[in-house]
Amino acid sequence: MSGIYVYAIIPAAQPKQFDVAGLWPADPRVGTICGDGLAAVVGAAPPVDFRALPREDAVRHLIAHQRVVEAVMRTAPTLPVKFGTTLPDAAAVVSLLVRGKAVLAPRLAEFSQHVQIELIVSWSLDEILREVAAEEAVARLKAAVEAAPVGAANDLKIALGRLVKGAIDRRRECCRSRILAALGPIAADMVENALMDDRMVANVALLLPERASEAFDRRLAQLDEEFGHRLNFRCVGPLPPSSFATVEVTLPSFAVVDRARRALHLGASAKLMDIKSAYRRLIRQNHPDRSAAASVDAGQAAQLTDAYKTLISYAAALAAASGEGALADGGFRFDRGAVESAILVAVRRQELRASRPGGQP
Repeated sequence: MSGIYVYAIIPAAQPKQFDVAGLWPADPRVGTICGDGLAAVVGAAPPVDFRALPREDAVRHLIAHQRVVEAVMRTAPTLPVKFGTTLPDAAAVVSLLVRGKAVLAPRLAEFSQHVQIELIVSWSLDEILREVAAEEAVARLKAAVEAAPVGAANDLKIALGRLVKGAIDRRRECCRSRILAALGPIAADMVENALMDDRMVANVALLLPERASEAFDRRLAQLDEEFGHRLNFRCVGPLPPSSFATVEVTLPSFAVVDRARRALHLGASAKLMDIKSAYRRLIRQNHPDRSAAASVDAGQAAQLTDAYKTLISYAAALAAASGEGALADGGFRFDRGAVESAILVAVRRQELRASRPGGQP
């Protein structure tokens, strides 16, 4: 076995087994490892580098990962763990639960009475194109294209394409705005996902209180009526709240942290204000906007910024874990023992990634 694969975090004090296969064929079932009132849902880790997997294999593993998390969600409040998270052994998993409890327990409580619903709204593009073609400005420009000499119509065709696309985008935005405005009062949160093609009007993840499911269904029925049954509303769920709370686990590298410490000229430990002060002082001295007479390496500012981000992330995660790895007076420790014993835990909300078809922002 190449380690322990972590699927999710649940509240549990006793070990459990789940009747669902893991993402590794050699691991027919998944179970839990417990620590300090929490449990990690775990299984055998495939001997693969998830970051280097071909797309087809990555999708297959991701589907298996999601299948496990959804099965767990039916039995207990669940925080999904980021796909591909592997820890070396059971001791590291227990350390994750104990050190991360200050971060994990409040988020579990926050999301325990919520579910995620994926809503995909689409329309008949052929029908929309017929309506747009009937608009006066479009019909007039189309007639001009048809009447133009063969060699002189290209610019008109480009203008016609832009006019049609603009008309479709305005209709989509009108529909999308009405839909989100209608669902907003019901949902605790929303994340818009990318639109994959021109048939899609909206693609949104909604975080719904469990008690709001009937109100959500009624609101969708009202929207269907308002749009004259011309839109297709497809819901997927209930799902774990992965768009709103996904656990990210990092085992910090001593080499990386030590390199960052040295870049900022810090000692064996530092307080948060020391890290920030060192960065501000050095970035003023080394910023590439200073005059050429200063003989500044243009890459130095970027290196300092990377070092600063590394140490701030390290310190913030340790602070969230009730001060693990921190000296009482000296601040956050950067020695090998402190770094290599640390497990950094964060719960992330998905970045907004809405976009329009064709790559438009």
